[in-house]
Amino acid sequence: MIVILKILRTAKKLGLGYVFFYSLEKKGFIKSVPIKYQIKKQKIYKNLSLENQKRELSSFYKNAIGTNLNVDSPKTFTEKIQWLKFYDSTKIKADLSDKYLAPKLIQEKFDNRIKLIPLLGVWDRAEDIDFDKLPQKFVLKCNHGSAMNIIVKDKTKLNIKKVCKQLNDWLKIDYAYVNGMYENHYTYIEPKIIAEQFIEEMDGNLHDYKFHCFMGEPKYIEFVGDRISNTHTIHSSIYASDWKKTNIIFNDDMPYEREFPRPEKLEEMLVLAREMAKDFVYVRVDFYYINNEIYFGEMTFTPDSGIIRFDPPETDAEWGAMINLS
Repeated sequence: MIVILKILRTAKKLGLGYVFFYSLEKKGFIKSVPIKYQIKKQKIYKNLSLENQKRELSSFYKNAIGTNLNVDSPKTFTEKIQWLKFYDSTKIKADLSDKYLAPKLIQEKFDNRIKLIPLLGVWDRAEDIDFDKLPQKFVLKCNHGSAMNIIVKDKTKLNIKKVCKQLNDWLKIDYAYVNGMYENHYTYIEPKIIAEQFIEEMDGNLHDYKFHCFMGEPKYIEFVGDRISNTHTIHSSIYASDWKKTNIIFNDDMPYEREFPRPEKLEEMLVLAREMAKDFVYVRVDFYYINNEIYFGEMTFTPDSGIIRFDPPETDAEWGAMINLS
């Protein structure tokens, strides 16, 4: 009965069409809800009053985390990320979250100290992409959100018509509102399609070094790999800044059993992360480390939209205490 009531409430809010296709998506029968229903959902969430936006987010938070959210009096890390969404979603955060613009800004400031993934092209519409000029391997992505990536390892097997439709659908999404998560800085980003050079480590698995920075200081390093494409399903380990492995686990991430060697240029990465984070109460700065070279990945201000189930649970309060919102 509770499940039926929940379905009816969702249908009343977002429409039967969305609920039907969302159910198919959850069962694995389709990859995603058709774009017209996503856009309808996006408009509904965008047009809510501020108080109703907070109410929607609080409901999602409780369902995911299991505790009540007081977005205006936050204490924990996950609560403070929600507060920052509403009260600190600035244009500079948007620029540094923009997968097209951010590398340019980083290159201007850190030109000889960090490498960038080579950019192969940028377009406003999928129809403008000249696939003949792209190499055999490359990555297509949209710049204005998360999990909008198409990894191409063999261009000869690419269904160009299908890829173009997917890219154009993504361009219509306002990532701030489409999932009702109110990562509001994303709404300032002008959507574009970019192509980047395909890179991989020697074992074929690209790892991330994600530096969680609090009040400008990198405190923890999330070491990530073995992803499932376009999902947040990963293997990870959390290290302290001195590369001592912790027992912290995020959400449903699969922890690495083995320990990985301390990167030779860890101190350089820490210095770079510290400089990039100095103007923010919290940001995650991501690097790749390939053939002893540091590459810029991205900067993320609302990782997992701040909906993180920590193990051990007290980590949420410990990380929250490192963010001073005053």
